[in-house]
Amino acid sequence: HNAHMFYLKVADLAQRGQLLSHLKAQGILAVFHYVPLHSADAASQYSRFHGADRYTTSESERLLRLPLYYGMSVADIDRVCRAVNDFFA
Repeated sequence: HNAHMFYLKVADLAQRGQLLSHLKAQGILAVFHYVPLHSADAASQYSRFHGADRYTTSESERLLRLPLYYGMSVADIDRVCRAVNDFFA
């Protein structure tokens, strides 16, 4: 397949942190996915942000990237899905 990521969008930054901790406790590596370019260290040196940031930062704080890799077994996928479902149950 040509997919390179699978992500969830949770309610907010706090819930993302809780879900990351929940998955980590079960040995599942998930990461946050996106840091807005205007928030990057080099942004203050090489660019400027125009207008109001009404969506970018708050939406980026909701993203959580789940494991996805070549050779991931069906059992691995089931384990990740069960862990996510358990968190939201």
